[in-house]
Amino acid sequence: IPPAWVVGLAIFPFGLVIGFTITALPFLLTNLGIPLYEVAGVSATVMSPTFWGFLLQPLMDTGLTRRVYCWLTTISAAVCIAGALLVLAPGRMGLATGLLLLAELSMVLFSGAVSGWTAEFTPDSLRGSVSGWTNVANLGGGALGSLAVMSLAPHIGLHWIGVGLGVCIVAGTLPTMLFPDPGQSSFHFREIFTHAMKATWKASKTKECLTGFALFLAPASAVAAINLFSGMGPDFHTSEHVVVWVTGAGCAISASVGALLGGYAANRVSRGYLYLLGGISASCCAIVMAFSPHTSTTFVCGVLAYNGIAGAVYAAFNALGYQLVGQKSPVASTQLGLFAASTNAAIVYMTWADGQGYKHFGVRGLLLTDGLASIVSGVILLALLGR
Repeated sequence: IPPAWVVGLAIFPFGLVIGFTITALPFLLTNLGIPLYEVAGVSATVMSPTFWGFLLQPLMDTGLTRRVYCWLTTISAAVCIAGALLVLAPGRMGLATGLLLLAELSMVLFSGAVSGWTAEFTPDSLRGSVSGWTNVANLGGGALGSLAVMSLAPHIGLHWIGVGLGVCIVAGTLPTMLFPDPGQSSFHFREIFTHAMKATWKASKTKECLTGFALFLAPASAVAAINLFSGMGPDFHTSEHVVVWVTGAGCAISASVGALLGGYAANRVSRGYLYLLGGISASCCAIVMAFSPHTSTTFVCGVLAYNGIAGAVYAAFNALGYQLVGQKSPVASTQLGLFAASTNAAIVYMTWADGQGYKHFGVRGLLLTDGLASIVSGVILLALLGR
């Protein structure tokens, strides 16, 4: 078994693409003169495969090995994101959005293949550590990639940035070369919608898994405001230079620290409580930002704190997902894909809701929408979890 940090860093391509969608894309679009509420709509559309992509996850459990699927989906994402940045312009947003959506779908399937493969060989004692490093690659790597994109955008053409992102996506898959050989699938292609789906249904209807779905589908720990922070600079009277560094390098560091601490805690406390309490803490941060003076200091402190908590929340989510799936599931990729779809559905609809809050009530409305939805649902789910 490779060290936990090697296993975790294998998810870097996913983090790079998701991080681009969350941070760099709103930055690029607002600089093109597109209003933030429209940017929120584009972001929600591009992120939508993180919800409905689970419909294709059974492919990752059938036919070919997960190693092969990892490389196929990586190459597909690299080509699509390079093409999207080649055509990105206000007059061609439909084509660019479509290509970015395909890149996102490819990475959703990649994540399912890597996670299912990881679940095969990771014992429970290492799930927290692996989850922590997974989110260092996911959140921290994505933030650093976004920093590079936002820093380079004023100086070189977007098509060259797209080529660079494509190369980094493919190179980021190299840690899987150190993974133990994946097991051969238990199902043939023709069994995708028969035996594989029956196995998924049987595994998912246990009380523990149903409780997990309730936690993941709720807005309690969606921490969706991270999708829109890079577009809030003008509302907090913050310069573009500060926005780039805070949402890039600053968030990479804070999210990585939060993920490592969350992974450490996930090996020692209830992962369900850790997931919910982290979400409630992030919501309190959003509410404090809403009512604090809208200054650069508020923006810097609030964004860094919120992203640090988000890192811990995602580490708890991954560890809880591995715990619910176990090491013997023949449909691990599909199960983990369903869990990811659940929490990403919450992120998508909360991103849209936050955008509507901004459209009608400004940045304060955005932050209050994010915070209050999380607190209300989080308190209810804490009571459910306690029962």
